[in-house]
Amino acid sequence: MRNVSPQNPSGTRSIVKGFLYSTTAIALIAAPAQANDMDEMRMELQNLLDRMERVEGQQVAAQTAAPIMRSKYIRKRAPKMPSHYAPYDVNDNYIMPETARANGVVGGDMPGSFKVPGSDTSVSISGWLTQGMTYSGGQSPGAFSTWGHAGRNVLPDEVNPNSSGSLRFESLSNAVNVKTSSESALGTVTTSILITTDAAAPALEDTLSLNGLWTPNAVMGVGNWTFGLQGLVFTSGSCYGETVATGGAPCPLGLGPAIKYSGGGGGMNYQVQLVHPISTLDADGVDDQGGININGNLPDLQARLSFSAGAANLGVGLQLRKYGYDNANTNTPTTIPGSSDTDTGWGIFPEISIPMGKDKLYAGFAYTDGGRNTNINHSLWVGGRGDQATVDPVSGNITGTKTYSLHTYYTHWWNDTTRSTLHVSGANSNPADASLGADDETPPLTKWRSLTGNLVWSLVPRVTTGIGVSYHTGLFRGDNNENDDTTTTPTRLLGDEANDAIEGHFKVSVSY
Repeated sequence: MRNVSPQNPSGTRSIVKGFLYSTTAIALIAAPAQANDMDEMRMELQNLLDRMERVEGQQVAAQTAAPIMRSKYIRKRAPKMPSHYAPYDVNDNYIMPETARANGVVGGDMPGSFKVPGSDTSVSISGWLTQGMTYSGGQSPGAFSTWGHAGRNVLPDEVNPNSSGSLRFESLSNAVNVKTSSESALGTVTTSILITTDAAAPALEDTLSLNGLWTPNAVMGVGNWTFGLQGLVFTSGSCYGETVATGGAPCPLGLGPAIKYSGGGGGMNYQVQLVHPISTLDADGVDDQGGININGNLPDLQARLSFSAGAANLGVGLQLRKYGYDNANTNTPTTIPGSSDTDTGWGIFPEISIPMGKDKLYAGFAYTDGGRNTNINHSLWVGGRGDQATVDPVSGNITGTKTYSLHTYYTHWWNDTTRSTLHVSGANSNPADASLGADDETPPLTKWRSLTGNLVWSLVPRVTTGIGVSYHTGLFRGDNNENDDTTTTPTRLLGDEANDAIEGHFKVSVSY
C-alpha cells in the first residue's frame, strides 16, 4: 500500500476514499472460497486508490505553485513594428492572454500608477480640466492660442477686431496624460503622452470652448536616453510660476522632436539634446523676399547644466544652431533673385531658484542672437516679423535677431492651502528695420512688459481655484497709424507707440 497524502482538499473525495478503504477491508476478511476473486478485486481497488492519490497530488502541487505563476508574465520577444497605415493590435506588442487572465490589478512603481495585469509595466493616468473667465481692459482679439495667451491682448493700432472691455468664459486648457514605466536590461523603459486642448485658437467667438487637440509631449525613454516630441532644455520650465491666467506667463519656451541624454555626478546634473533644425526668418519666410528657409544639415544643439549652491538651485541653458535661406531654386518673384545666406545662432539662459521654507524666489535672464523659441514675436505676437532673423532686402544677408528677456517671480504661502505669486517679466527684441511686414497689421513687437499677481487656494484635494490681475504693455515698430508713409511699397509705418492692456482672471481646475 502507498502512503495516503495527508492533504484533504475535498470532502467528496474523502467520502469516496473511505468507501474504497471499507470495501478493501471487507474483501480481506472474506471467505477463502472466494480468495481468487477477492485478490483481483483487492488489486483493482489498490490501483484505483493509487491513481486517485496521484491526481490529488498533482492538484495540490498546482494550487501551491499558482501564486508563483501569478507573479510571472510572458511578453513577445519581437513584437511587430507599429505601422502608420496598418490597424493597431495590442496583441502584437504586449502581454500574452494566458498569463493575464489570472492576474489581479496591483499598485505600480510610479505615484498613482497600477501594474498592467500579468506584467511588470506600471501605468498612470492623470490630467486636468479647467474653466476660466477673463475680462480685458485692452484691445481684445477674437482668437488666441492659450499656450502663450498672457499678454496677447496687446495689439497694434491697426488690429482691433473687438472693442475694449470684453468679457469671455474660457475652457481651453484641458488635458490627459498617460505614463508607463517598466524595467529592462537597458534600464527603465518609460513612455509619456500628454494630450491638451490648447493647440490653436478657436475660429469663432461662439465656439470659444472648442479647440484643437495636440500632443505637446510624446516621449519614450530607455535608461538615460529620451526620444520624441519634448520640451527644449534651453529652458528648465522653472520660469513659469503658478498663474490664474488661462495661458502661462511668457518666458523662453520651445518644443520639438529631439533626442536627449541625461546624466550627472559630483553634485551636477546635465542634459544634452539634439533637436530638429528649423529656420524662421520673418513671418512669411524671408522678409517678403520670397524664397525657402533652410533647416540646416546639422541638428540644433541644446544643453542644460544644473547644480545646488547651498539652498539655491542654479542652472544654465545653452543653444547653438545653424540656419539660413535660399532663393536659388524658387519661381517666387524676389527683389534679389538667386540670393542665399546662412548664419549661426546661439543663446544662454542662466537661472536661479531660492526656496524660502514653502516660499520660492526665482529669476532668469535669457539672451539669444538668432536663437529659436525665445523671440517675443514668436511667443506673444505671431503676426510679427523677425522671429529669429531678418534678410536685408538689398544685400540678401541675414541679420540675426537679438532678444533679451528677464523673468522673475515670488510665491508666498499664506497657509497650507492658500498662496500668491507675483510675476514680473519683460523683453527687448531688435529685428532689423526693414522688417515691417507687408501691411499695416504685422509690425514686429520690439518691447513688452508684464506684471501679474494672483491669489490661489485649494478648496479640497484636487480642486484649485484663484483670481488674478495682469498688466501688459507692448511696443510695436512703427505702430502709429496717423503717420503712414504712402510713398513706399509696401506702406511703411513711422514712429513707435506703446499699447497697454489690463486683464482680470478667474480660474477653477480639477485634477485627476
